[in-house]
Amino acid sequence: MKNEVFVEPESSMVKDVLKALRDRSGGEWRRILRDDLSLEKDCVILVNGRNIASLQHLETQIQDGDEITFTVLVAGG
Repeated sequence: MKNEVFVEPESSMVKDVLKALRDRSGGEWRRILRDDLSLEKDCVILVNGRNIASLQHLETQIQDGDEITFTVLVAGG
């Protein structure tokens, strides 16, 4: 399911987007986002399809129009 959310973060870093999301909607984001902005187990953040772990983590810079995806890692076989 895809939901679009628009926020105005303090800066152009992922961590400030996360802060804005957390402060905006409260409990809804607590399922995947901890108070210290770390993610719950098996959750990942993608910026334009790339995992922030392979970029600059929470310091990853974003630009207007970038797509940020929150997803859960799954495996099967």
